[in-house]
Amino acid sequence: MEWIKIPNGTLAQVAQYSQQIVSQYEGNMLIEALPPIMSKEEVVQALSSYPHFDVEERYADSHYRFHMIQQLLGYFQVMPLHIDLENRISRLIRQGYVNRNPIQPNYASQMVQGYADIQRGQIRQNIQISSSGLTIVGVSGMGKSTAINRILSTIPQIISHSEYNGVELSAYEVVFLRLECPPDGSIRGLINNFFVELDQLLGTNYMDRFGKNTKLSAASLMPIVAQIARGCNLGLLCVDEIQNLSVAKSGGAEKMLSFFVTLSNSIGLPTILIGTPTAQSLFSDFRIARRGSGQGDVAWLPMKKSEPSWRLFIEGIWDHQWVRNPTELTTELNDTIYEASCGITDIAVKIFMFSQIRAITSGTETITPQIIKGVVKDSLKLVEPMLNALRSGNLNGIARFGDINIAPIDGFIAAEQSKLDLGNLLQTFQKTQKEQQVQAERLKQDAVVRLTLLGVPEKEAKHNVSKITSDMPQIQNIQEVVQEAYKLHLGLIEDKQATSKTQPQIDDERDLRKLVKAGKENGFTAYQALKDAGYIASDFSIDTGSELG
Repeated sequence: MEWIKIPNGTLAQVAQYSQQIVSQYEGNMLIEALPPIMSKEEVVQALSSYPHFDVEERYADSHYRFHMIQQLLGYFQVMPLHIDLENRISRLIRQGYVNRNPIQPNYASQMVQGYADIQRGQIRQNIQISSSGLTIVGVSGMGKSTAINRILSTIPQIISHSEYNGVELSAYEVVFLRLECPPDGSIRGLINNFFVELDQLLGTNYMDRFGKNTKLSAASLMPIVAQIARGCNLGLLCVDEIQNLSVAKSGGAEKMLSFFVTLSNSIGLPTILIGTPTAQSLFSDFRIARRGSGQGDVAWLPMKKSEPSWRLFIEGIWDHQWVRNPTELTTELNDTIYEASCGITDIAVKIFMFSQIRAITSGTETITPQIIKGVVKDSLKLVEPMLNALRSGNLNGIARFGDINIAPIDGFIAAEQSKLDLGNLLQTFQKTQKEQQVQAERLKQDAVVRLTLLGVPEKEAKHNVSKITSDMPQIQNIQEVVQEAYKLHLGLIEDKQATSKTQPQIDDERDLRKLVKAGKENGFTAYQALKDAGYIASDFSIDTGSELG
Protein backbone atom coordinates (compact mmCIF):
# COMPACT_ATOMS: atom_id res chain seq x y z
CA MET A 1 0.00 0.00 0.00
CA GLU A 2 1.51 3.29 -1.11
CA TRP A 3 0.53 6.71 0.17
CA ILE A 4 1.35 10.20 -1.01
CA LYS A 5 1.04 13.51 0.76
CA ILE A 6 -1.11 15.95 -1.11
CA PRO A 7 -0.44 19.72 -0.86
CA ASN A 8 -2.41 20.38 2.31
CA GLY A 9 -0.69 17.53 4.16
CA THR A 10 -3.44 14.92 3.92
CA LEU A 11 -2.37 11.43 2.97
CA ALA A 12 -3.93 9.93 -0.12
CA GLN A 13 -3.64 6.30 -1.05
CA VAL A 14 -2.11 5.69 -4.44
CA ALA A 15 -4.65 3.78 -6.46
CA GLN A 16 -4.04 0.08 -6.86
CA TYR A 17 -6.58 -1.52 -9.10
CA SER A 18 -7.86 -4.99 -8.42
CA GLN A 19 -9.81 -7.40 -10.58
CA GLN A 20 -13.49 -7.41 -9.78
CA ILE A 21 -15.61 -10.49 -9.25
CA VAL A 22 -18.82 -8.55 -9.87
CA SER A 23 -18.99 -7.88 -13.57
CA GLN A 24 -20.88 -4.61 -13.04
CA TYR A 25 -17.82 -3.21 -11.30
CA GLU A 26 -15.29 -4.19 -13.97
CA GLY A 27 -13.55 -1.43 -15.86
CA ASN A 28 -14.46 1.27 -13.36
CA MET A 29 -11.28 2.72 -11.92
CA LEU A 30 -13.13 4.28 -8.97
CA ILE A 31 -14.46 0.89 -7.88
CA GLU A 32 -11.37 -1.11 -8.73
CA ALA A 33 -9.30 1.17 -6.49
CA LEU A 34 -11.48 0.40 -3.48
CA PRO A 35 -10.45 -2.29 -0.96
CA PRO A 36 -11.79 -5.76 -1.71
CA ILE A 37 -15.32 -6.60 -0.65
CA MET A 38 -15.06 -8.19 2.78
CA SER A 39 -16.61 -11.44 3.94
CA LYS A 40 -18.44 -11.59 7.26
CA GLU A 41 -15.39 -12.97 8.98
CA GLU A 42 -13.23 -10.19 7.59
CA VAL A 43 -15.77 -7.58 8.71
CA VAL A 44 -15.73 -8.97 12.25
CA GLN A 45 -11.95 -8.91 12.30
CA ALA A 46 -11.74 -5.40 10.86
CA LEU A 47 -14.32 -3.78 13.11
CA SER A 48 -13.75 -5.51 16.45
CA SER A 49 -11.92 -3.57 19.08
CA TYR A 50 -11.09 -5.05 22.48
CA PRO A 51 -8.95 -3.30 25.10
CA HIS A 52 -5.68 -4.83 26.19
CA PHE A 53 -6.23 -6.95 29.26
CA ASP A 54 -3.91 -8.98 31.47
CA VAL A 55 -5.13 -10.64 34.65
CA GLU A 56 -1.94 -9.51 36.39
CA GLU A 57 -3.09 -5.93 35.94
CA ARG A 58 -5.74 -6.58 38.59
CA TYR A 59 -2.99 -6.32 41.20
CA ALA A 60 -1.79 -2.91 40.08
CA ASP A 61 -2.42 0.09 42.33
CA SER A 62 -5.82 1.69 42.01
CA HIS A 63 -4.63 4.83 40.22
CA TYR A 64 -3.15 2.66 37.46
CA ARG A 65 -6.29 0.54 37.19
CA PHE A 66 -8.41 3.65 36.72
CA HIS A 67 -6.49 4.28 33.52
CA MET A 68 -6.84 0.66 32.44
CA ILE A 69 -10.61 0.73 32.95
CA GLN A 70 -10.93 3.72 30.63
CA GLN A 71 -9.79 1.48 27.79
CA LEU A 72 -13.33 0.11 27.81
CA LEU A 73 -14.43 3.30 26.03
CA GLY A 74 -12.80 1.80 22.94
CA TYR A 75 -14.56 -1.54 23.35
CA PHE A 76 -16.44 -2.45 20.19
CA GLN A 77 -18.20 -5.78 19.91
CA VAL A 78 -19.25 -6.54 16.36
CA MET A 79 -22.87 -7.62 16.16
CA PRO A 80 -25.05 -8.79 13.26
CA LEU A 81 -26.36 -5.26 12.76
CA HIS A 82 -22.82 -3.97 12.19
CA ILE A 83 -22.11 -6.63 9.59
CA ASP A 84 -25.32 -5.75 7.79
CA LEU A 85 -24.46 -2.05 7.94
CA GLU A 86 -20.98 -2.63 6.53
CA ASN A 87 -22.47 -4.57 3.63
CA ARG A 88 -24.93 -1.81 2.90
CA ILE A 89 -22.29 0.90 2.91
CA SER A 90 -20.03 -1.20 0.70
CA ARG A 91 -22.84 -1.59 -1.80
CA LEU A 92 -23.85 2.07 -1.56
CA ILE A 93 -20.41 3.34 -2.52
CA ARG A 94 -19.94 0.90 -5.38
CA GLN A 95 -23.44 1.36 -6.77
CA GLY A 96 -22.96 5.11 -6.64
CA TYR A 97 -19.85 4.80 -8.80
CA VAL A 98 -21.38 2.45 -11.36
CA ASN A 99 -22.68 5.28 -13.54
CA ARG A 100 -19.82 7.64 -12.77
CA ASN A 101 -16.87 6.13 -14.56
CA PRO A 102 -14.29 8.83 -15.44
CA ILE A 103 -13.14 6.96 -18.54
CA GLN A 104 -16.64 6.67 -19.96
CA PRO A 105 -18.10 9.36 -22.27
CA ASN A 106 -21.12 10.01 -20.08
CA TYR A 107 -18.79 11.19 -17.30
CA ALA A 108 -17.75 14.15 -19.42
CA SER A 109 -21.35 14.87 -20.36
CA GLN A 110 -22.26 14.92 -16.68
CA MET A 111 -19.58 17.50 -16.03
CA VAL A 112 -20.92 19.60 -18.89
CA GLN A 113 -24.41 19.22 -17.46
CA GLY A 114 -23.13 20.33 -14.08
CA TYR A 115 -21.60 23.46 -15.57
CA ALA A 116 -24.91 24.26 -17.23
CA ASP A 117 -26.70 23.80 -13.90
CA ILE A 118 -24.37 26.33 -12.32
CA GLN A 119 -25.12 28.82 -15.05
CA ARG A 120 -28.85 28.32 -14.52
CA GLY A 121 -28.52 28.32 -10.77
CA GLN A 122 -30.58 25.17 -10.57
CA ILE A 123 -29.90 21.48 -10.66
CA ARG A 124 -31.66 19.61 -13.41
CA GLN A 125 -33.08 16.38 -12.12
CA ASN A 126 -31.74 13.26 -13.75
CA ILE A 127 -33.68 10.36 -12.44
CA GLN A 128 -32.04 8.03 -14.95
CA ILE A 129 -29.04 7.92 -12.67
CA SER A 130 -29.99 5.65 -9.86
CA SER A 131 -28.41 5.85 -6.51
CA SER A 132 -29.34 4.68 -3.13
CA GLY A 133 -29.15 5.98 0.37
CA LEU A 134 -29.54 4.90 3.90
CA THR A 135 -31.38 6.42 6.81
CA ILE A 136 -30.43 5.42 10.32
CA VAL A 137 -32.65 6.49 13.17
CA GLY A 138 -31.79 5.30 16.60
CA VAL A 139 -31.60 6.16 20.24
CA SER A 140 -28.49 8.08 21.11
CA GLY A 141 -25.91 5.93 22.78
CA MET A 142 -26.51 2.86 20.66
CA GLY A 143 -23.27 3.41 18.79
CA LYS A 144 -24.59 4.60 15.44
CA SER A 145 -21.85 7.14 14.86
CA THR A 146 -19.19 4.84 16.30
CA ALA A 147 -20.23 2.02 14.00
CA ILE A 148 -20.26 4.28 10.95
CA ASN A 149 -16.83 5.65 11.84
CA ARG A 150 -15.36 2.20 12.29
CA ILE A 151 -16.81 1.00 9.00
CA LEU A 152 -15.55 4.07 7.13
CA SER A 153 -12.14 3.66 8.76
CA THR A 154 -11.68 0.45 6.78
CA ILE A 155 -11.79 2.48 3.56
CA PRO A 156 -9.20 5.04 2.45
CA GLN A 157 -10.89 8.43 2.36
CA ILE A 158 -8.80 9.79 -0.51
CA ILE A 159 -7.40 7.80 -3.42
CA SER A 160 -5.03 9.34 -5.93
CA HIS A 161 -5.34 8.24 -9.57
CA SER A 162 -2.37 8.93 -11.83
CA GLU A 163 -2.56 6.12 -14.38
CA TYR A 164 -5.20 3.58 -15.31
CA ASN A 165 -4.60 0.93 -17.97
CA GLY A 166 -1.82 2.98 -19.52
CA VAL A 167 -3.84 6.19 -19.55
CA GLU A 168 -2.35 9.05 -17.56
CA LEU A 169 -4.74 10.65 -15.11
CA SER A 170 -4.71 13.36 -12.50
CA ALA A 171 -7.69 12.86 -10.28
CA TYR A 172 -8.65 12.35 -6.68
CA GLU A 173 -11.35 10.05 -5.46
CA VAL A 174 -12.89 11.21 -2.19
CA VAL A 175 -14.55 8.00 -1.16
CA PHE A 176 -16.64 9.49 1.63
CA LEU A 177 -17.30 12.79 3.29
CA ARG A 178 -18.85 13.07 6.68
CA LEU A 179 -20.69 16.19 7.82
CA GLU A 180 -22.70 17.17 10.82
CA CYS A 181 -25.98 18.92 10.29
CA PRO A 182 -25.56 22.49 11.58
CA PRO A 183 -27.42 23.29 14.80
CA ASP A 184 -29.68 25.77 12.99
CA GLY A 185 -30.53 23.20 10.32
CA SER A 186 -29.83 25.67 7.53
CA ILE A 187 -28.80 24.57 4.06
CA ARG A 188 -26.24 27.34 3.96
CA GLY A 189 -24.62 26.02 7.11
CA LEU A 190 -24.46 22.49 5.72
CA ILE A 191 -23.02 23.67 2.42
CA ASN A 192 -20.36 25.65 4.24
CA ASN A 193 -19.50 22.54 6.24
CA PHE A 194 -19.16 20.72 2.93
CA PHE A 195 -16.70 23.34 1.63
CA VAL A 196 -14.67 23.38 4.84
CA GLU A 197 -14.33 19.59 4.98
CA LEU A 198 -13.20 19.36 1.38
CA ASP A 199 -10.77 22.25 1.81
CA GLN A 200 -9.21 20.43 4.74
CA LEU A 201 -8.95 17.20 2.78
CA LEU A 202 -7.78 18.48 -0.58
CA GLY A 203 -6.25 21.85 0.20
CA THR A 204 -8.81 23.65 -1.97
CA ASN A 205 -10.32 27.05 -1.20
CA TYR A 206 -14.00 26.43 -1.84
CA MET A 207 -15.02 28.14 1.37
CA ASP A 208 -13.28 31.36 0.38
CA ARG A 209 -14.53 31.21 -3.21
CA PHE A 210 -18.12 30.23 -2.59
CA GLY A 211 -18.94 29.87 1.09
CA LYS A 212 -17.99 33.43 1.99
CA ASN A 213 -19.61 34.91 -1.09
CA THR A 214 -22.73 36.48 0.36
CA LYS A 215 -24.05 37.20 -3.11
CA LEU A 216 -24.59 33.49 -3.69
CA SER A 217 -27.80 32.14 -2.24
CA ALA A 218 -28.12 28.66 -0.83
CA ALA A 219 -30.12 27.66 -3.91
CA SER A 220 -27.42 28.92 -6.28
CA LEU A 221 -24.77 27.06 -4.27
CA MET A 222 -26.47 23.70 -4.75
CA PRO A 223 -25.34 23.13 -8.34
CA ILE A 224 -21.85 24.23 -7.31
CA VAL A 225 -21.84 21.60 -4.58
CA ALA A 226 -23.05 18.98 -7.04
CA GLN A 227 -20.35 19.89 -9.54
CA ILE A 228 -17.62 19.81 -6.88
CA ALA A 229 -18.88 16.39 -5.75
CA ARG A 230 -18.61 15.19 -9.36
CA GLY A 231 -15.15 16.67 -9.79
CA CYS A 232 -13.63 15.01 -6.72
CA ASN A 233 -15.50 11.75 -7.39
CA LEU A 234 -17.23 11.83 -4.05
CA GLY A 235 -18.48 8.36 -3.29
CA LEU A 236 -20.64 8.82 -0.21
CA LEU A 237 -22.04 11.77 1.72
CA CYS A 238 -22.77 11.00 5.35
CA VAL A 239 -24.75 13.58 7.33
CA ASP A 240 -25.01 13.07 11.08
CA GLU A 241 -27.20 14.78 13.67
CA ILE A 242 -30.01 15.13 11.18
CA GLN A 243 -32.44 15.73 14.06
CA ASN A 244 -31.17 19.31 14.03
CA LEU A 245 -33.50 19.81 11.11
CA SER A 246 -36.35 19.78 13.58
CA VAL A 247 -35.28 23.20 14.79
CA ALA A 248 -34.44 24.48 11.35
CA LYS A 249 -35.14 28.07 10.66
CA SER A 250 -36.95 29.33 7.55
CA GLY A 251 -38.35 25.93 6.65
CA GLY A 252 -34.93 24.35 6.46
CA ALA A 253 -36.07 20.80 7.05
CA GLU A 254 -38.01 20.37 3.81
CA LYS A 255 -35.41 22.24 1.77
CA MET A 256 -32.59 20.26 3.27
CA LEU A 257 -34.24 16.92 2.64
CA SER A 258 -35.05 18.03 -0.88
CA PHE A 259 -31.40 18.97 -1.30
CA PHE A 260 -30.29 15.46 -0.40
CA VAL A 261 -32.80 13.95 -2.81
CA THR A 262 -31.56 16.26 -5.56
CA LEU A 263 -27.94 15.30 -4.96
CA SER A 264 -28.87 11.66 -4.98
CA ASN A 265 -30.98 11.79 -8.11
CA SER A 266 -28.93 14.24 -10.17
CA ILE A 267 -25.37 13.01 -9.73
CA GLY A 268 -26.00 9.59 -8.22
CA LEU A 269 -24.36 10.48 -4.93
CA PRO A 270 -25.43 8.09 -2.16
CA THR A 271 -26.26 9.70 1.15
CA ILE A 272 -26.48 8.34 4.66
CA LEU A 273 -28.60 10.33 7.07
CA ILE A 274 -28.21 9.63 10.77
CA GLY A 275 -30.47 10.96 13.48
CA THR A 276 -32.10 10.32 16.81
CA PRO A 277 -35.80 9.51 17.28
CA THR A 278 -36.39 13.26 17.46
CA ALA A 279 -35.98 13.26 13.68
CA GLN A 280 -38.45 10.42 13.19
CA SER A 281 -41.27 12.67 11.98
CA LEU A 282 -39.00 14.34 9.42
CA PHE A 283 -38.48 11.19 7.47
CA SER A 284 -42.09 10.47 6.57
CA ASP A 285 -42.03 12.84 3.60
CA PHE A 286 -38.44 11.94 2.87
CA ARG A 287 -39.29 8.29 2.45
CA ILE A 288 -42.00 9.20 -0.03
CA ALA A 289 -39.54 11.28 -2.00
CA ARG A 290 -37.05 8.44 -2.11
CA ARG A 291 -39.43 5.56 -2.57
CA GLY A 292 -38.40 4.95 -6.15
CA SER A 293 -34.72 4.71 -5.44
CA GLY A 294 -34.80 1.61 -3.32
CA GLN A 295 -33.53 3.15 -0.13
CA GLY A 296 -32.96 1.28 3.06
CA ASP A 297 -33.83 2.40 6.54
CA VAL A 298 -32.33 1.16 9.76
CA ALA A 299 -34.19 1.58 13.02
CA TRP A 300 -31.45 1.27 15.62
CA LEU A 301 -33.36 0.22 18.70
CA PRO A 302 -31.97 -0.71 22.09
CA MET A 303 -31.17 -4.38 22.45
CA LYS A 304 -33.59 -6.70 24.16
CA LYS A 305 -32.31 -8.81 27.01
CA SER A 306 -33.35 -11.99 25.23
CA GLU A 307 -31.48 -11.06 22.05
CA PRO A 308 -28.26 -12.95 21.26
CA SER A 309 -26.67 -9.54 20.56
CA TRP A 310 -27.08 -8.44 24.18
CA ARG A 311 -25.66 -11.71 25.45
CA LEU A 312 -22.74 -11.39 23.04
CA PHE A 313 -22.13 -7.82 24.10
CA ILE A 314 -22.37 -8.24 27.86
CA GLU A 315 -20.38 -11.49 28.00
CA GLY A 316 -17.65 -9.94 25.88
CA ILE A 317 -17.23 -6.88 28.03
CA TRP A 318 -17.58 -8.81 31.30
CA ASP A 319 -14.23 -10.48 30.68
CA HIS A 320 -12.53 -7.11 31.23
CA GLN A 321 -12.62 -6.79 35.00
CA TRP A 322 -9.73 -5.00 36.65
CA VAL A 323 -11.06 -5.58 40.18
CA ARG A 324 -9.06 -7.99 42.31
CA ASN A 325 -12.01 -10.26 42.97
CA PRO A 326 -13.65 -10.73 39.55
CA THR A 327 -17.03 -12.34 39.50
CA GLU A 328 -18.90 -14.47 37.02
CA LEU A 329 -21.76 -12.90 35.10
CA THR A 330 -24.70 -14.22 37.07
CA THR A 331 -28.31 -13.89 36.05
CA GLU A 332 -28.81 -11.30 38.80
CA LEU A 333 -25.87 -9.18 37.58
CA ASN A 334 -27.02 -9.47 33.97
CA ASP A 335 -30.56 -8.46 34.90
CA THR A 336 -29.35 -5.56 37.02
CA ILE A 337 -27.12 -4.01 34.37
CA TYR A 338 -29.71 -4.56 31.66
CA GLU A 339 -32.49 -2.95 33.68
CA ALA A 340 -30.21 -0.02 34.41
CA SER A 341 -29.09 0.50 30.81
CA CYS A 342 -32.26 -0.52 28.95
CA GLY A 343 -30.00 -2.30 26.48
CA ILE A 344 -28.23 0.90 25.38
CA THR A 345 -24.62 -0.03 24.79
CA ASP A 346 -23.04 3.30 25.73
CA ILE A 347 -24.85 3.35 29.07
CA ALA A 348 -24.09 -0.31 29.73
CA VAL A 349 -20.37 0.23 29.09
CA LYS A 350 -20.23 3.22 31.40
CA ILE A 351 -22.18 1.49 34.15
CA PHE A 352 -19.72 -1.39 33.93
CA MET A 353 -16.82 1.05 34.15
CA PHE A 354 -18.37 3.04 37.01
CA SER A 355 -19.09 -0.16 38.91
CA GLN A 356 -15.47 -1.30 38.67
CA ILE A 357 -14.20 2.06 39.86
CA ARG A 358 -16.68 2.11 42.75
CA ALA A 359 -15.67 -1.46 43.68
CA ILE A 360 -12.03 -0.36 43.81
CA THR A 361 -12.60 2.83 45.78
CA SER A 362 -14.93 1.12 48.24
CA GLY A 363 -12.40 -1.63 48.87
CA THR A 364 -14.83 -4.45 48.02
CA GLU A 365 -12.90 -5.15 44.82
CA THR A 366 -15.82 -7.03 43.32
CA ILE A 367 -18.82 -6.00 41.23
CA THR A 368 -22.11 -6.65 42.96
CA PRO A 369 -25.72 -5.80 42.10
CA GLN A 370 -25.66 -3.32 44.99
CA ILE A 371 -22.67 -1.49 43.53
CA ILE A 372 -24.31 -1.36 40.10
CA LYS A 373 -27.50 0.06 41.60
CA GLY A 374 -25.44 2.56 43.58
CA VAL A 375 -23.64 4.01 40.57
CA VAL A 376 -26.88 4.06 38.60
CA LYS A 377 -28.52 6.03 41.39
CA ASP A 378 -25.60 8.46 41.54
CA SER A 379 -24.81 8.89 37.85
CA LEU A 380 -27.92 8.25 35.77
CA LYS A 381 -30.25 10.84 37.22
CA LEU A 382 -30.14 12.98 34.10
CA VAL A 383 -31.08 10.16 31.76
CA GLU A 384 -33.67 8.57 34.03
CA PRO A 385 -36.63 10.21 32.20
CA MET A 386 -35.25 8.91 28.90
CA LEU A 387 -34.76 5.45 30.32
CA ASN A 388 -38.25 5.44 31.77
CA ALA A 389 -39.59 6.34 28.32
CA LEU A 390 -37.64 3.46 26.84
CA ARG A 391 -38.95 1.07 29.47
CA SER A 392 -42.48 2.17 28.71
CA GLY A 393 -41.96 1.58 24.99
CA ASN A 394 -43.79 4.81 24.19
CA LEU A 395 -42.28 6.02 20.90
CA ASN A 396 -43.69 9.50 21.29
CA GLY A 397 -42.16 9.68 24.72
CA ILE A 398 -38.83 8.43 23.41
CA ALA A 399 -38.86 10.95 20.57
CA ARG A 400 -39.09 13.80 23.08
CA PHE A 401 -35.55 13.10 24.14
CA GLY A 402 -32.46 13.85 22.14
CA ASP A 403 -29.01 12.85 23.12
CA ILE A 404 -28.36 10.81 26.20
CA ASN A 405 -26.05 12.70 28.47
CA ILE A 406 -24.70 10.33 31.01
CA ALA A 407 -22.25 11.59 33.59
CA PRO A 408 -18.87 11.89 31.87
CA ILE A 409 -16.46 9.16 32.77
CA ASP A 410 -13.72 11.67 33.59
CA GLY A 411 -15.94 13.43 36.08
CA PHE A 412 -16.95 10.17 37.74
CA ILE A 413 -13.36 8.98 38.02
CA ALA A 414 -12.26 12.34 39.39
CA ALA A 415 -15.00 12.21 42.03
CA GLU A 416 -14.16 8.63 43.00
CA GLN A 417 -10.45 9.40 42.88
CA SER A 418 -10.90 12.27 45.31
CA LYS A 419 -12.69 9.93 47.73
CA LEU A 420 -9.89 7.44 47.39
CA ASP A 421 -7.22 10.13 47.72
CA LEU A 422 -8.88 11.59 50.82
CA GLY A 423 -9.23 8.16 52.38
CA ASN A 424 -5.63 7.32 51.62
CA LEU A 425 -4.52 10.70 52.89
CA LEU A 426 -6.30 10.26 56.20
CA GLN A 427 -5.03 6.71 56.59
CA THR A 428 -1.51 7.84 55.81
CA PHE A 429 -1.78 10.72 58.25
CA GLN A 430 -3.08 8.47 61.04
CA LYS A 431 -0.44 5.87 60.32
CA THR A 432 2.31 8.47 60.36
CA GLN A 433 1.05 9.91 63.61
CA LYS A 434 1.02 6.51 65.26
CA GLU A 435 4.49 5.74 64.01
CA GLN A 436 5.78 9.06 65.32
CA GLN A 437 4.22 8.42 68.71
CA VAL A 438 5.77 4.96 68.89
CA GLN A 439 9.17 6.32 67.87
CA ALA A 440 8.98 9.14 70.42
CA GLU A 441 8.07 6.75 73.23
CA ARG A 442 10.85 4.37 72.23
CA LEU A 443 13.32 7.25 72.17
CA LYS A 444 12.34 8.34 75.65
CA GLN A 445 12.67 4.82 77.02
CA ASP A 446 16.07 4.30 75.42
CA ALA A 447 17.28 7.68 76.68
CA VAL A 448 16.15 6.91 80.24
CA VAL A 449 17.97 3.57 80.13
CA ARG A 450 21.18 5.21 78.93
CA LEU A 451 20.94 7.94 81.57
CA THR A 452 20.47 5.41 84.36
CA LEU A 453 23.60 3.63 83.11
CA LEU A 454 25.39 6.96 83.52
CA GLY A 455 24.30 7.06 87.12
CA VAL A 456 21.30 9.32 86.86
CA PRO A 457 18.42 8.23 89.10
CA GLU A 458 15.56 6.77 87.02
CA LYS A 459 12.98 9.25 88.28
CA GLU A 460 15.23 12.20 87.48
CA ALA A 461 16.17 10.64 84.13
CA LYS A 462 12.50 10.37 83.12
CA HIS A 463 11.89 13.95 84.20
CA ASN A 464 14.90 15.29 82.34
CA VAL A 465 14.13 13.35 79.15
CA SER A 466 10.51 14.58 79.13
CA LYS A 467 11.69 18.14 79.65
CA ILE A 468 14.22 17.92 76.81
CA THR A 469 11.79 16.32 74.32
CA SER A 470 9.16 18.87 75.24
CA ASP A 471 11.37 21.98 75.23
CA MET A 472 13.49 20.94 72.26
CA PRO A 473 11.22 18.92 69.87
CA GLN A 474 13.68 19.47 67.04
CA ILE A 475 16.04 17.00 68.71
CA GLN A 476 15.17 13.54 67.39
CA ASN A 477 18.51 11.81 67.80
CA ILE A 478 18.77 9.70 70.94
CA GLN A 479 22.41 10.66 71.56
CA GLU A 480 21.51 14.33 71.55
CA VAL A 481 18.58 13.74 73.88
CA VAL A 482 20.81 11.83 76.31
CA GLN A 483 23.48 14.53 76.11
CA GLU A 484 21.05 17.33 76.81
CA ALA A 485 19.32 15.38 79.60
CA TYR A 486 22.68 14.56 81.18
CA LYS A 487 23.72 18.20 80.97
CA LEU A 488 20.52 19.03 82.77
CA HIS A 489 21.44 16.49 85.40
CA LEU A 490 24.92 18.02 85.78
CA GLY A 491 23.41 21.48 85.79
CA LEU A 492 21.28 20.58 88.82
CA ILE A 493 24.41 19.50 90.77
CA GLU A 494 26.23 22.70 89.88
CA ASP A 495 23.24 24.71 91.04
CA LYS A 496 23.27 22.97 94.43
CA GLN A 497 27.00 23.53 94.71
CA ALA A 498 26.53 27.14 93.72
CA THR A 499 23.78 27.48 96.35
CA SER A 500 26.00 26.03 99.03
CA LYS A 501 28.79 28.45 98.09
CA THR A 502 26.52 31.47 98.21
CA GLN A 503 25.37 30.52 101.72
CA PRO A 504 28.66 29.84 103.71
CA GLN A 505 28.41 28.47 107.24
CA ILE A 506 29.15 30.88 110.09
CA ASP A 507 31.90 29.05 111.93
CA ASP A 508 33.90 32.02 113.39
CA GLU A 509 33.05 32.53 117.11
CA ARG A 510 33.78 36.24 116.81
CA ASP A 511 31.60 36.70 113.77
CA LEU A 512 29.37 39.63 114.53
CA ARG A 513 26.38 37.99 112.94
CA LYS A 514 26.78 34.99 115.16
CA LEU A 515 27.08 37.21 118.24
CA VAL A 516 23.97 39.18 117.34
CA LYS A 517 22.05 35.96 116.68
CA ALA A 518 23.13 34.48 120.03
CA GLY A 519 22.20 37.70 121.84
CA LYS A 520 18.73 37.66 120.34
CA GLU A 521 18.30 34.07 121.41
CA ASN A 522 19.15 35.22 125.04
CA GLY A 523 16.88 38.27 124.98
CA PHE A 524 19.50 40.89 124.41
CA THR A 525 19.54 43.61 121.89
CA ALA A 526 22.16 43.63 119.19
CA TYR A 527 23.82 46.63 120.88
CA GLN A 528 23.98 44.91 124.26
CA ALA A 529 25.27 41.70 122.73
CA LEU A 530 28.05 43.48 120.85
CA LYS A 531 28.91 45.62 123.99
CA ASP A 532 29.04 42.52 126.14
CA ALA A 533 31.36 40.94 123.60
CA GLY A 534 33.71 43.93 123.88
CA TYR A 535 33.11 45.34 120.43
CA ILE A 536 31.68 48.52 121.94
CA ALA A 537 34.08 50.11 124.51
CA SER A 538 31.76 52.70 126.20
CA ASP A 539 28.54 54.47 125.66
CA PHE A 540 28.49 57.87 124.06
CA SER A 541 27.87 60.75 126.54
CA ILE A 542 24.53 62.20 125.74
CA ASP A 543 24.76 64.93 128.36
CA THR A 544 24.99 67.55 125.62
CA GLY A 545 23.89 70.41 127.99
CA SER A 546 27.05 70.30 130.25
CA GLU A 547 29.35 70.23 127.25
CA LEU A 548 27.63 73.17 125.50
CA GLY A 549 27.19 75.11 128.67
